Amino acid sequence: MLEIDFLGYRLRNPLMLTEGPLSGTESLLLKASESEAGLIFTKGIRLEEQKSPVPFLNIHKGSLINADWSCIGIENWIGIIEKLEMETPLVVSIAKNYVDSETAVSMAERLVIAGAKIISFVDYDPLQLVETVGLARRRIKVPLMVKLTPFLPDLEKHLKALVNAGIDGIAAMDSIGPILLIDTNTGAPVLGSKDGSGYISGKNILPVTLKYIYEISRFVDIPVVGVGGVTDTDSALQMIMAGATGVGMVTSPMIRGLKQFTKISDGLKQYLIETETGNINKIRGLTHSVNKARAISTDYKAVIREEKCNNCGACRKVCYSNAISADSDWHTVNRVICIGCGLCSGVCSENAIYFK
Repeated sequence: MLEIDFLGYRLRNPLMLTEGPLSGTESLLLKASESEAGLIFTKGIRLEEQKSPVPFLNIHKGSLINADWSCIGIENWIGIIEKLEMETPLVVSIAKNYVDSETAVSMAERLVIAGAKIISFVDYDPLQLVETVGLARRRIKVPLMVKLTPFLPDLEKHLKALVNAGIDGIAAMDSIGPILLIDTNTGAPVLGSKDGSGYISGKNILPVTLKYIYEISRFVDIPVVGVGGVTDTDSALQMIMAGATGVGMVTSPMIRGLKQFTKISDGLKQYLIETETGNINKIRGLTHSVNKARAISTDYKAVIREEKCNNCGACRKVCYSNAISADSDWHTVNRVICIGCGLCSGVCSENAIYFK
């Protein structure tokens, strides 16, 4: 029902723990492997051990603010991978953005000799990624991935270049930033980095990630992992419908615990049962086909289902065209005045509003 094929592996579900604090040591990897995650990415591996100034994490309205670049160093990682025993497939991620292409490929070669089965490169420069993949493809036989940063310019051009260089899979996107969050009691930044800046991940970046995955999956025919903003079953479904093969999470399991993988996995199963879909792969990229057939109009008007309306009045409060009125038991729409903006449906807790 939830199984997917991913770079030679049959995963139990499309949910993945991607690069971040929860996969930065051997003990953390083993703990993560006990969860329902179908696949795990290591934290980005650097040449030397690094420590981030503290504090480097902060929760802000359901999202994570972070300035964490810590790493135990490649020598420690080689030792871990040589002896690591866990059933969950592992992607070994290299922080390419701190080294040149040759060094990154040499790191990858050492990690593959140690036992890495999939390698991923992370860089903010797409040209560097293309160069690195080209070098690695000639010297490394295991599947290769890249993780793309947000807002990559000339997306189609760079994606085609990566495919031509020999990439096997793509993950997107990284945290958005730099950003700043201030403690109003002191005027100081909440993070301990040099100027207090960091990056934001979590539920607030979901719409950005969805659009990115939607565009990426238009241009490539290889597995795509959507990373950024998934916190529940609904957001995971949206990611798959946008075109993602795998659904990556970091912030949600950090804030709510690794049980999030079980909770969302169970939610996906329930969705497939209730919709009689049968298999998760059937909804991958659904939004692409829906958009091709979707009618676009400026004449849609809101309609409130009487049997679902609980008469709370939330829709009336946000209706700036004053088209919604309260009756004794439910709310109604004056469809002459309604401009079809959509705000009312966004605040309706009962899903009682649709447009026609």
